[in-house]
Amino acid sequence: MRGQLESLFFFNPRQSHWAKQINQVVEAYGTPEIQEANGKITLALRGNAYTQTVFGVNSQHPEVLEAVIIYGRLLYSEILVLHLAMARFQMTSGSVPPQSGSQANFLSLISSFTKLAKTIAGVEHLRFAYWNLAIPIV
Repeated sequence: MRGQLESLFFFNPRQSHWAKQINQVVEAYGTPEIQEANGKITLALRGNAYTQTVFGVNSQHPEVLEAVIIYGRLLYSEILVLHLAMARFQMTSGSVPPQSGSQANFLSLISSFTKLAKTIAGVEHLRFAYWNLAIPIV
C-alpha cells in the first residue's frame, strides 16, 4: 500500500497542474508525509495534528488505492479539504455507481466524501483549500 500511496500522492502526473495551490497549502498547513504505526499507513501534515486522511479504494479490488483526501476540521461547522489526489480520471468511489468522464468521477468522489462529512455533528460546509471554495452539505 505504501508504494501505491507514494505514486498516487507524491508522483501523480497531474500534480504539476496544481503546483501553485499545493505549495500554498503546504506553506499554510504543513508538509504531507507518510506515517506508519502498528502495520497501518496514513498521510499526515508535519506539524499539524488536526488533519485526517480518507482513502478511496477500488470496490472490486479493495487492495487497489484510487484516491486520497487529507482534511481537517479547523472550524466547528466546516471541514477543510487540504489535498486530494486521484489515481486516474476513470476512478469511481466505492459506494457510487460507475460514471464516465473526469468531471463526473471527481464529483462522485466529492459526493462520497460529503456523505461521510454529513455524519459528523455540526459540519455544514466542505471547503477546498486549492480553490477556497465552500459547498454546503446540509
